[in-house]
Amino acid sequence: MSAEKEYMGGRKSKMWTYFIFLGVLIIGALVANLVFSNPTVAREGVKGFFGLPSWALTVVTFIVGAGIFWIGLKLETDWPEAVGAFLVAGSVCAGEMMIGWNHFNVGGLFVVPYLLPIAVFLVLLMYGMKKSA
Repeated sequence: MSAEKEYMGGRKSKMWTYFIFLGVLIIGALVANLVFSNPTVAREGVKGFFGLPSWALTVVTFIVGAGIFWIGLKLETDWPEAVGAFLVAGSVCAGEMMIGWNHFNVGGLFVVPYLLPIAVFLVLLMYGMKKSA
């Protein structure tokens, strides 16, 4: 086993890393929902950030996350993929807040807005694991 593979640990340690990222994503979604329960606050909250519109920070985060994820696919280590997937899923969560959580309640299921960022995160991680295996 090469030194680089030893540093990353075995499959069990990789899975714990992904579980930790997933837990942070869930906690972030819950905190964001509590903080931005008012959609107007979510739309106007980042207006002062570099003078950009409120949606621009979400788009920039998405592009940076997608770039980090893409670069991570080219490297042996899985950390850039996980960080990129986390940024992309976080920007999906922020976009949901700006649009409004209630618009994503499909069929009256209030849990769908929480599941979308989690699903994006897991799909990106599964794709990254498949490409690096």
